Amino acid sequence: MEKDIAKKKKPLWRRIRNFFYEKDRKVFGSRHLAAGPVLSKRRTSLFIVALLFIPIAHWLVFWLYININSIFLAFQDFRTGEATFVNFQLFWEKLTSPVGNEIGIALRNTLIYFGTTVLVTMPLSFVIAYFLYKKILGHRIFRIIFYLPAIISGVALVAAFKEMVAPYGFISKILEFFGMEIPEGGLLYDNTTATGTIVVYCILTGFTTNVLLFSGAMARVPQEVLESARLEGCGSFRELVEIIFPLIWPTFATQLIFTMTGLFTASGPIMLFDKMNNYETITISYWIYREIYGTGLGGTGNYNLVSATGLVFTLIGFPIIMLTRFLTDKVEPVEY
Repeated sequence: MEKDIAKKKKPLWRRIRNFFYEKDRKVFGSRHLAAGPVLSKRRTSLFIVALLFIPIAHWLVFWLYININSIFLAFQDFRTGEATFVNFQLFWEKLTSPVGNEIGIALRNTLIYFGTTVLVTMPLSFVIAYFLYKKILGHRIFRIIFYLPAIISGVALVAAFKEMVAPYGFISKILEFFGMEIPEGGLLYDNTTATGTIVVYCILTGFTTNVLLFSGAMARVPQEVLESARLEGCGSFRELVEIIFPLIWPTFATQLIFTMTGLFTASGPIMLFDKMNNYETITISYWIYREIYGTGLGGTGNYNLVSATGLVFTLIGFPIIMLTRFLTDKVEPVEY
């Protein structure tokens, strides 16, 4: 009776272990149990290999093979497949040609989107995250509002924004009130305003991830440090710049490096705003998409030119990214 009570009181994990132990003893015998540590290591190794097989195979096939193949394509003729530098010559002509200069326009727009992300979206996200961290009035509502673009469909957001900036939209009416001349078709249907309008849309919907990351980093800042600063007469601006920013620098630097990796792929929802590129809104990433897939009628299929373009921008972007990482590593993080 006492043995049964003691058996019932054993922890669940021990009962499970004993169950499998008895199963192993019946199936494999005592020799198997004597070699338990060795078999356990083998099983662990096999489990790790099985766990890593799929992601490694995915990386080898869909990243390494594709990228190596694209390098070879960059040096092959589109028609004959012979080794040549004609793709780089064609890229340079498309970049510098005064007529039909799609790559040049795409590069300009891409750098505009990238500069907007680094110089506008990230700093504003940092400031917004600070106000949410300080729990201003209605901070819970604002947190939801700033994260809504990550939840709502991009198609729905673009459709709503198009109505706002249409000639009869309230944004156009406000701009007209302040003396700005609105194009006849609207801000999205003019070469001089289309890209700028899409950039504004990207700013308004681009706070989600940055605000989330910066808010999480600020939540780790010790309250004792901030209380001590307040006792010394530190205001909100100095607290933000001289205390909060240095303490969350590792998070900010990491996000900056990730942003730098998209130096030549920065873009907006061009397909939803100007699919046919009628108003010079094209970016490098969308130009590559158009060259491969087209806009409904099929692309050129010139993988070689696209590969050469990607290789050129990779060779330019790689040292810039490494320099950014080197400079950010020079700033010593504050440990707390």
